[in-house]
Amino acid sequence: MSVILPGFNEEANVETAVRRTLECLEHACHEFEIIVIDDGSSDRTCEIAERLVQEDGRIIVLRNERNLNYGVSLKRGIRAARCEWVLHNGMDLPLAPEDLPHFVRHFDDADVIVASRTSLTAHSPWRRLTSRTNNWLLRTLFSPRTRDLNFTQFYRRSFLERVPLRSTSPAFVTPELILRAERLGLRVREVPIEFRDRKAGKAHFGKPKDILWTLRDMVSLRLRTWLTGWGE
Repeated sequence: MSVILPGFNEEANVETAVRRTLECLEHACHEFEIIVIDDGSSDRTCEIAERLVQEDGRIIVLRNERNLNYGVSLKRGIRAARCEWVLHNGMDLPLAPEDLPHFVRHFDDADVIVASRTSLTAHSPWRRLTSRTNNWLLRTLFSPRTRDLNFTQFYRRSFLERVPLRSTSPAFVTPELILRAERLGLRVREVPIEFRDRKAGKAHFGKPKDILWTLRDMVSLRLRTWLTGWGE
């Protein structure tokens, strides 16, 4: 498994995130790597991550020279991933690494595994509003079968290598991947799981410019697929 951990100014979380993920992967997988992407942080995120690389060669650090945002960083991590399965997670670990066994047991009968949150109560009122609006737009425009398109997912790398992923916005890269998997008739399995609240650091999702960026990607994909289909 390749685990992608993008983050911006996450010095309060990066070491704990990497160490917890490393410990859990050692019990869940025979072969793995952790790809830390420092998205142009101005704090010690990269410094701490690079120190961890010296302790374990299965940790890889990539740095964006400037802040490019979560979607762009995630796409960079996907291109760098080398293992059969690819997972992305936030450095604040909204998906607890200790929950990995719930997903690994489905690797033989799925191509995409979606972590489906059982509750969104940990979100702020603003995040709940933007999340519900985003969810309504996704269902109105695309009618997905998958319930939760904006949390964390596991993908077979063979799927990621052939899918024409066009989005770059913070909140539409993963929905596009899931939607394309559904349209290709791949096996998309949802696994209910608890959402873990952020304990340290500051969240960076939900800014107006990111919402507009996500909306642009969403409408662009809908228009393109109406005109040319999903087989581009």
